[in-house]
Amino acid sequence: MMPGSNVDSTNAVFKLKNTIWAFPYLAVMGMIWGYLAGASSGAIAGLAAAAAISVLLGSATSIFTATPGGGAANTGSVPVRNTMGVRKQTASDLNVVRYHKLCHRFDDALIKIEEVLAKDPDFAEALLLKAQILWEGFEDGEAAGGCLLRILAVEPDEKVVFHRWALNFYEDLTNGESPTVA
Repeated sequence: MMPGSNVDSTNAVFKLKNTIWAFPYLAVMGMIWGYLAGASSGAIAGLAAAAAISVLLGSATSIFTATPGGGAANTGSVPVRNTMGVRKQTASDLNVVRYHKLCHRFDDALIKIEEVLAKDPDFAEALLLKAQILWEGFEDGEAAGGCLLRILAVEPDEKVVFHRWALNFYEDLTNGESPTVA
């Protein structure tokens, strides 16, 4: 998929949303006014006018909600590894994983977290969640420890919260203590 197509499809969704929200209100008004003006043929004309006005309103309001650049964003920038967009998309996936974990459906949680990590293997939050799933659901300390060591390699700065959490979790695992997982 081309980088700009996400922006274009997002703008199309906004345009459609802006068209759809106006139609029911305008349709009722158009049918009532059309009926009052000229029986059933006037109502049909009023409905058609409502549809046309909805499209115009949707197009006009999407000017204010569209993403600037219209898909040509960052065309002049130097190519860098952009994980922010991927991570925004995976936020809902992580919520699904947390829900499965909370319901003790660790098999489902592990499958979903693997999908997230396939998109971004260095995502520290997802790696920590995977370590928690492996420990809580399967008591696989070795695999959980591997995830934690990966976090420490990916986030070497000790000030980063995921580094500290992974370090504490790893120390609990290696000391034989039962890690407390949030």
